[in-house]
Amino acid sequence: MILTNTEQKKSFEETKEELKKLIRQLKGNESNDELEKIKLRFKNILKDANPLVIAMAENELVKEGYKIEDLMSACEIHLMLFKESIENPDLDVPEWHPIHHFHLEHKAILNILEKLRGEIKKARLRKDFENASDEIDKIRRIALKLMEAENHNIRQENTLFPVLEKHGIEQPPAIMWAEHTEMKEQKKELLKILERKEHTEMKEQKKELLKILERKNDFPFDEFLRILDTIALRLTEKFALHTQKEEHILYVTALQVISEEEWKEIKEECDQLGYFEFEII
Repeated sequence: MILTNTEQKKSFEETKEELKKLIRQLKGNESNDELEKIKLRFKNILKDANPLVIAMAENELVKEGYKIEDLMSACEIHLMLFKESIENPDLDVPEWHPIHHFHLEHKAILNILEKLRGEIKKARLRKDFENASDEIDKIRRIALKLMEAENHNIRQENTLFPVLEKHGIEQPPAIMWAEHTEMKEQKKELLKILERKEHTEMKEQKKELLKILERKNDFPFDEFLRILDTIALRLTEKFALHTQKEEHILYVTALQVISEEEWKEIKEECDQLGYFEFEII
């Protein structure tokens, strides 16, 4: 059954309100049985929901006074579902195809972000900067790898997007490009919080994160890791939503309108721009 625009909007709003209700229930619920029921309901709703609805629900809760720590459980469920969706895509392309490599990179970047959060959690167990030096060094190396992963966006912006625009598909690439920029700006805002100093304009935000890691002693240990974890979670969530739209909208559209000859040309251009290495540790 095809829903009208009004019905779709109503369904979106109803789902958003139900998610907000469940997230409120997740906060501070100490009953394991009840918590698992809530998480299961949360997961079932998200399976068929517009990927934007969780972001809208979280944004509205933040305006109500919720903090990132209050949303952790909901974020973890969302990211788990996202990981499942990109592990099993519906994209049927040969291994040489640019879409195949873009998909592999999505999984690789997710892995990098997961390792970033994993090292932050390990560092928490060390209790101070001196004992967490190995973990902080790994966080630094992971941040360097995230810098290299910018190559993924550059290749899409310079090879895939122009071909789609040539075929009259302008809005999806424009949205994706805007989100690339938005993610950089989001990092910029988060890094301002980390610095706690005057704002410095930076084009390469990941380089600034590395500088912040070098100045770690400006912060109490627990606060330093809390802020890093907030950054890592928000980056992961943004990446999750963005990639869902690329894999389920942008790539599907591209496969319908771009010819095999054009895909081969895109592949050659991608080869010229180069690729980042997946291994990080």
